[in-house]
Amino acid sequence: MKEEKTTLIKPKKGKENKKETDAKNLKILGPILLLVLGIILLTNSSKAVIIVFYCIGAIFILVGIYNLLAYYKIKKKLKLEDNNKMVLGATTLFIGIMVLLLSGAIETFLRFIIGVVLIYNGLKNVMISLRSKNYFTLIIGIVFIGMGLYTILAENIIFQIIGVLLIISSIVDFIGLLSQKK
Repeated sequence: MKEEKTTLIKPKKGKENKKETDAKNLKILGPILLLVLGIILLTNSSKAVIIVFYCIGAIFILVGIYNLLAYYKIKKKLKLEDNNKMVLGATTLFIGIMVLLLSGAIETFLRFIIGVVLIYNGLKNVMISLRSKNYFTLIIGIVFIGMGLYTILAENIIFQIIGVLLIISSIVDFIGLLSQKK
């Protein structure tokens, strides 16, 4: 019988360093994406809202088409009529088309509702502060009323605020990554 020779393969040290470099590059990708998304939301928030509603409408349309196709598949294969699938498919298809067509109106409506809720909370805080003579609650109430009015009158302030927060978050992440290297 012949003796077989076995050899151990030792990993190279250079590959470990390459993996660490790849991991560091992936860590920096997150803050970069947050920064880009934050800048987009801050500068083009009205377009971003419309794109979000287009995506929601497209999802509804796809679900509607899927349910309609499932209905016809069941009807053809099993000779059964599952009207629930047909009604669900037609309804979601209709909702998707309406969301696509009315995306601007939906955005305005949501902005108005959020503004009214902020104004209501502000008025409630003002009334509470007048009864209790608490000036901190009065200031909070006035700020809420101002935010509500600004939300109703200014377009997409919520997405602009989210954009600013994403930019701040990405800057904090960059600082954290730089402090880890030292």
